[in-house]
Amino acid sequence: MTEKERFEYQLFVKRMSDNNDSGIFYNSSPDHAVIVIAQIFRRSKDTVRIFAKNLCRTIGNIPEYISALSDFIERNGKVRILLNGFDEECAKSSNLYKRLAYYKSIDKDIIVKTTTAVPYRASDEEKKEVHFTLGDNDSYRVETNIAELTAECCMNNVEFTQETVEFFDGMFNDENAKEVNLLELFGYDE
Repeated sequence: MTEKERFEYQLFVKRMSDNNDSGIFYNSSPDHAVIVIAQIFRRSKDTVRIFAKNLCRTIGNIPEYISALSDFIERNGKVRILLNGFDEECAKSSNLYKRLAYYKSIDKDIIVKTTTAVPYRASDEEKKEVHFTLGDNDSYRVETNIAELTAECCMNNVEFTQETVEFFDGMFNDENAKEVNLLELFGYDE
């Protein structure tokens, strides 16, 4: 993606967000993913929920992602992350996890959990795994092809986002979801 294309895509996503446009749009690259997720962090006022594999290999390592997440946390935003492929060694070398641990150490409202759940869209007969980011109760990016990072996105769809929030919260609050001790992982508990 050229700088011009990146800039134009950022403007497009920002316009969708600023106008509370309920139109659905699609994307399929790490650059596109970070632009959309960063905008979800910027527009959210309360809670961002993330379901992913491990967040330390692709998108989670991009500085723009970490910066947008940090800005959201600095505005007292709550972050809930649920991972179905958590890799402790990878997390220990990840700037994202280091940042999350720091914020947790100063009592910011961050919870990271692991799960064995493999979510998929109810309408998908193949039951392909999906990953997603939900902003408050209105915006989302749902990765429908996790290998290609292909996703459906919307900056203003309360009905779908609320249903997905309820689905996420059910998995997150399940007794089999285990919290990752970020403080211990980075030696803050010593």
